[in-house]
Amino acid sequence: MSEFYAKLCDIKKHAATTKHKKSSEPYSSSSRQKKLQYSAATESSCGRSEAALCLFICEHTAFLTADHLTELCKKQFMDSKSAAGMRMHRRKCTKIIVNVLSPHFVDLLVADIGDSKYSLIIDEGTDISITKLLGVVVRYFSAARKSIVTTFLALIELDDGTAVTIVRALENLLTRMGLDKKRLLGIGVDNASVNTGVNNGIFETIKREWQLPNLIMVRCICHSLQLALSHAVQGTLPRNVDFLVRETHMWFSHSSKRKAAYSQLYRSLCDGEEPLSIPRVCDTRWISLEPAVVRVLDQWDMLLKHFEQARSTEGCYTAELLYQMYSDPLNKLYLLYLRPMLREVQRTNKAYERNDADPAKLLEDLTLLIKMVCSKVLIPTAKIDPLRQPIDGHLDPKPYLGYEFEKLASTLPAGPEVDFVRQRCVNFTVKLSNELRQRLPSNFKILQGMARLSVGACLRVLKEPITELAEHFGVQPNEIDLVNAQWKRLTLVGWANTTDTIAFWSEATAYRDAAGSNPFHEVAQLAVDVLSLPHSNAEVERVFSQLSVVKTKLRNSLSTASTNAVLSVRSGLRRLGKCCHTYDLPDTVTRKVGTMQAYSSAFAPRSSARAQSSGESADEEVWTGEVELLLDI
Repeated sequence: MSEFYAKLCDIKKHAATTKHKKSSEPYSSSSRQKKLQYSAATESSCGRSEAALCLFICEHTAFLTADHLTELCKKQFMDSKSAAGMRMHRRKCTKIIVNVLSPHFVDLLVADIGDSKYSLIIDEGTDISITKLLGVVVRYFSAARKSIVTTFLALIELDDGTAVTIVRALENLLTRMGLDKKRLLGIGVDNASVNTGVNNGIFETIKREWQLPNLIMVRCICHSLQLALSHAVQGTLPRNVDFLVRETHMWFSHSSKRKAAYSQLYRSLCDGEEPLSIPRVCDTRWISLEPAVVRVLDQWDMLLKHFEQARSTEGCYTAELLYQMYSDPLNKLYLLYLRPMLREVQRTNKAYERNDADPAKLLEDLTLLIKMVCSKVLIPTAKIDPLRQPIDGHLDPKPYLGYEFEKLASTLPAGPEVDFVRQRCVNFTVKLSNELRQRLPSNFKILQGMARLSVGACLRVLKEPITELAEHFGVQPNEIDLVNAQWKRLTLVGWANTTDTIAFWSEATAYRDAAGSNPFHEVAQLAVDVLSLPHSNAEVERVFSQLSVVKTKLRNSLSTASTNAVLSVRSGLRRLGKCCHTYDLPDTVTRKVGTMQAYSSAFAPRSSARAQSSGESADEEVWTGEVELLLDI
């Protein structure tokens, strides 16, 4: 550095010269870059907007729409700083859904379960890409919502369907989610041998390896009803009855010309009304025979006229065969007898399919069904219990088979044909009652326990102790007397909820005395544990129905992680009773948008090492994405 000697006045004069000003210009403060202004409020607003769009896309449409939806918002809302600052397309949208939104709703679910005991409902299935999946649904008592909650937990990709693989997958899932497997109370399964095997089935393996001696297995009653009905129909009724119903659907299912011709005929005979379609009879759809039989009987005369015309215009043997069947009144007799029976089975099936059904009344619905079926053919004076004894030796020699059946039978000439139809209908009834009695006893004890805990039974002054129920559900021996004492004292309190069982026990769990303690804690905890047991696999079947909506032929490359994320978000919103425009994401979630945390791998339930090593991306969709967008999928 150079040195110079000058007086202050000389320095001031030098500073005013042109030479100094020109030389010092590059070092002046005015030429230095100014500090960029940063607005945290704008970034936070953009994050909330992007998260809200992702929530909408996850609930209603495909990931690819983010490419166009973001640009559309920026164009249409130019006066909005939030819209102008959005920088989101398909890949970022997918990462936000998988790594931010889905973990948020999973965390809410795990926090809601807390330390409560829970049950799992499982079923196997495949998606459109022929990937084997295990659907898992959790059922538990939510203290926050004061209700029993049944909701989606996860889809797990499987390499095979053995019991060992499934048990390992469930164990890994519960560990990743932070759920204590020791709190598992029951497991709901269908009747497959891999689930119910007495030695190495899923239930026995979990019970043995997880050391859960009081674990309870509940077979799906809806599956049992379907199997009982299917075996009764196949074993007793003539095959032409099933053929008539199935082929009537098939006749119209692939021909618009036939539909149009039948609609024109129907409108001309029924004052312009449109005919209802004949549903398909499917063995995998519970009690699908009932709506098909109802529609066929309602349109019997019009279908007869249609096939009368079709046999001559189309020259088709199937049309000729169906015309002959519709012309035979004996076939109608079979269906007239079946219709009220199928309606009762369907009514019971619908009760067990519901998540909001009163668990304490399910046993009553089931026993009423069996008694109703047996009463059709039993001698009125028979003193037997149809729930425990076969009815074959107590049949009415001249049973009344229903008003419509008897009315049509009275118009037919007396002969062996009508008597043969009567006997086949009686055989069907006996077979159905036997099938129901054989398939359902494993669930009776559980359902009886639920019935004992109904609000009506609880508030009776005279009632038996619930010792057997407490032992069955693993209550410690030193607490059973305490549970029975609390059970007897329930009538001493003026409860607000005396009609709904779930609401009553929810009130009992929240009850506090003057000291702030709950004098009914043990009996209330036992009650909500019993009521948390599953009674059907309906919810896990709905999961696979949702899967077929999310992962379609055009979206066939969606990974299991992406599918899990979408289903977790949708089930979370439904569980909270919210939609994409009514749910407010917390700031802790929206602040993750645009950060590296949104791009890091989060919860992705998998059990298949093959799937992890395949390089499959969580945001990968089908290559025909532009077609998908045009179709608004």
